[in-house]
Amino acid sequence: MIDVTKQYESYPEFMKIVDIVSSQNPLQRKRIHAFISRQNRRYWTFAENLCKNLRYSFLQNDEEWREAARSYNQTCKEILHMQIRFQETGVYPTEDAQTANETVYSQENVMRYYIVGLLFSYLFWPNHYKMFSFFQDHLPTNAVATCLEVGVGHGLFTAEVLQRFPKAAVTCIDISETSLDLARKMLRTFQLNPASIQSIHGDYLITDLGAAQYDFIIMGEVLEHVDDAPGFLKRAYNLVRPGGTIFVSTCANCPSVDHVYHFHSVEEIRELIRDANLKIVTDLALPAEAIPEPEWAEKRVTLNYCGILKREP
Repeated sequence: MIDVTKQYESYPEFMKIVDIVSSQNPLQRKRIHAFISRQNRRYWTFAENLCKNLRYSFLQNDEEWREAARSYNQTCKEILHMQIRFQETGVYPTEDAQTANETVYSQENVMRYYIVGLLFSYLFWPNHYKMFSFFQDHLPTNAVATCLEVGVGHGLFTAEVLQRFPKAAVTCIDISETSLDLARKMLRTFQLNPASIQSIHGDYLITDLGAAQYDFIIMGEVLEHVDDAPGFLKRAYNLVRPGGTIFVSTCANCPSVDHVYHFHSVEEIRELIRDANLKIVTDLALPAEAIPEPEWAEKRVTLNYCGILKREP
């Protein structure tokens, strides 16, 4: 266990946001401190570097940091309320992707706090940090020349690819123009070359992206947001080159304002992947609560899932 109070000198930017989030929502302080006190140097370095990068051009003054903290706290509060309702009803709050697009993705004020809130989740939610670490640890070992990110969101995953493979040509596609705009701002804060990134505002299922041209495809937290999750995976199979790699993450029993495809179990996710003729090289299932696996389905335990998939040659 790390004494969090002794980390201010070594990790000042990160501890500043910890204090801002905690001051706005004291209930978060205990949870955040319990989590970060158990983390190793790799986590603390990641958190400090991310906060430094955000300050470069995205969150440049204290008021912007306070607004970002409010976004994170608001996201946590909304998700908690939806989880309580889900345990009562077993139903997600939003029925289809069109409704999610109208109420969330096309609303700039909603998207900004939502995307920033989700970005901060990689600092403070144990499962999200574990999934990002999994992504880092399982990036392709061979050089990536072409990469596609579907549903770019906050841009953290694309930034990681370009830091690892600076010569890669990256295409980002998202149905939300606001999301793409925020991702562009995020990627600038990592001081990456914007010429290597092509942004496409469009529907992934119908936009012409060529065929079998990508070495690596990222589909982070996408499948639960769409009506046709099987179609998304099948198109990924057609777009990744033979022998190429796909990173996918999603969730089961995980209500949110824009989650519409309800996975009920990890095995349901794996079955969908296999039905798309993709091979699961390795994967990770993370329950949100310390409940034994045989009880996950009965108790509708929220689960995060991520996997490395291959299109075999």
